[in-house]
Amino acid sequence: MIRDLVIDILKAKKITDYCVYDELRESAELFFIRKNIDLTREKKARELKLTVYRDFEKDGRKYRGQSAVYIYPAYDRSRIEGLVDDAYDSALYVENPYFDLPQGNREEQIVMENGLEKCSLMDNAVAMASALYEADREEGAWVNSSEFFSEKSTVHIITSAGTDVSYVKFNINGEFVTQSRANGNDVELHWQFEYDSPAKDAIRQKCAQALKTVYDRAQAVKAPADLSAYPIVLCDGAVRDFFGFYLDRADAGMVYPGYSDYKAGEDIFKDAKGEKPHIVMVPDAPYSGEGVRKNEHTLLESGAVKNLHGNVMYSSYTGIPQIGSYERIRCGCGDTPLSELVKEPCVMVKSFSDFQVDEMDGYFGGEFRLAYLYEGGEKKILTGGTVSGNIFEAQKNLKFSAEKYGDALYEGPAAVRIG
Repeated sequence: MIRDLVIDILKAKKITDYCVYDELRESAELFFIRKNIDLTREKKARELKLTVYRDFEKDGRKYRGQSAVYIYPAYDRSRIEGLVDDAYDSALYVENPYFDLPQGNREEQIVMENGLEKCSLMDNAVAMASALYEADREEGAWVNSSEFFSEKSTVHIITSAGTDVSYVKFNINGEFVTQSRANGNDVELHWQFEYDSPAKDAIRQKCAQALKTVYDRAQAVKAPADLSAYPIVLCDGAVRDFFGFYLDRADAGMVYPGYSDYKAGEDIFKDAKGEKPHIVMVPDAPYSGEGVRKNEHTLLESGAVKNLHGNVMYSSYTGIPQIGSYERIRCGCGDTPLSELVKEPCVMVKSFSDFQVDEMDGYFGGEFRLAYLYEGGEKKILTGGTVSGNIFEAQKNLKFSAEKYGDALYEGPAAVRIG
């Protein structure tokens, strides 16, 4: 087995500090043109990431350099030895201040039970495809094409500090294109999805909304050049990116070099007059890529930072507990229905060309494909405009929808009104 061979080489070369991340990925894939299957295939691939650490001193300071290489089953011993030598040599030039590797133990394999493990990968892909196309019944809009990837990952992590753990996780992801020729226009919009459960209702709802969005986009008029006077309502994936700002700022990799001033216990919503988010960091796997056990941890509560997160090195530098790095969050919803959020004048953006959030200075925004301007009891359908703002100012007056949106990395309000 490639993993055993790598560890044998490390021992032979007397490399004492390392982390082996071995992943076997299996997938079943479906490709559709309209409602017809164009291609099906099944794939299996294995990749091993080896990180080696090397301790050295320079000018009286102690360092722990590190370097990573990727190794594949087709590689023979000679090629792997060469890669290991190169990585170990390279680590000597990485002047990271010394940090301890967390001690671990050998644990039984964990199978993440989310419902997808009950069926074959292909059956899961077929079930999600069927759910999506159940919503493809709109007049004036349809699903042009779609792709489904039902995946299983078997991960084994071994470190020189005693960690020997493994887990199995499942997910399903892909994309689809909606199209409309309403009002003499031919419009296509691309949509992506990712779920870690048999989320048939979610993908059915996402498709229905996507069809309505592309139909409205075909009838939209050019947006005014300046929409800055209107409060903004963000929806769905943009809300996830908006709240993701706080997760990014709480990363020890941002805190240690001084890019973020977050610290546990600090109230970052001191001047807020609106709602304050309650955000929980949710593990997307039982262990981090470095073998650290992951659990749920509160990120924000009543406007205060409760926990920071990060990789082993930066967590060590900042002195926080080793809880791993997180990408997935859960945020509490509000009490206000979406219909109430848009009663006062605002611009609600349903689809961005490219929504960006800068974790350094807090600026967010982008050009939208479709937005609704609510004013004077009327709704205008707009395209080709831009909205922007700054989170440090925006967080002073937020309101969250009662409706919920969810995917593999986010669960929380479907909409947030700013201002």
